Amino acid sequence: MKNTPTSASAASINNAALNSLALLNPQYYATPFAQKPPRKPRDCAPVRNLEEVVELVVGTDPQVLVRRAVNLVQNTKLRDFIRSVMAERDVNRVLTLLCDGSPTLQRLPIDRLRAVAQAGSKRAFAGPRTQDTLYVAILVAGIEVLLGKTVQAPYSSRDVIRSVARDAMRKLADHDEALASDLRNCLGWGNDDEMVDVTVQCLQQRVLMAVVDLRSRLSLAQMKGQH
Repeated sequence: MKNTPTSASAASINNAALNSLALLNPQYYATPFAQKPPRKPRDCAPVRNLEEVVELVVGTDPQVLVRRAVNLVQNTKLRDFIRSVMAERDVNRVLTLLCDGSPTLQRLPIDRLRAVAQAGSKRAFAGPRTQDTLYVAILVAGIEVLLGKTVQAPYSSRDVIRSVARDAMRKLADHDEALASDLRNCLGWGNDDEMVDVTVQCLQQRVLMAVVDLRSRLSLAQMKGQH
């Protein structure tokens, strides 16, 4: 008669077999751990974060507009002259700044003056040298107009612009006396006996017409700014 294994012995045999399989193929389980309770917020002052800010300027740099107006002069001697005049502090200021209360989206004085000078010189239908002289003369006369709002008695804008342009005019005369004389005549700064010349009078009339045009444009812009 054969001995049959009991249920207890059979269970032990099965457990031994399972243990051997487990050793051959071990299983890994995450070890449980106790979670920490969340920290309570501290009573402290709010933290200020510093951020870098970049300021963008919309439009064209005013000094670029000044250089554009200067570079329209083909004659190098006249170009050096008007560059020197526009580099003066008081002149550069009235060319590149708007008046108080003016709308922000408005053309700068140098841009209006350049447009008037271009138009006035082109209407003369003269040669390149005369057109350059007339263009520079209109720029100088326009600067005189712009300076008029900043000069106080007993001085006048004519006194200021002639004082500003004196050194530059002297340098121009050293390089080309005839060119300096033509420019003075266009501005009405020449000798009285030279003012009777018909050509000189025509050029002076062109300058005066351009100045009137500039004044009307500035007045119109000021009226628009008030509405």
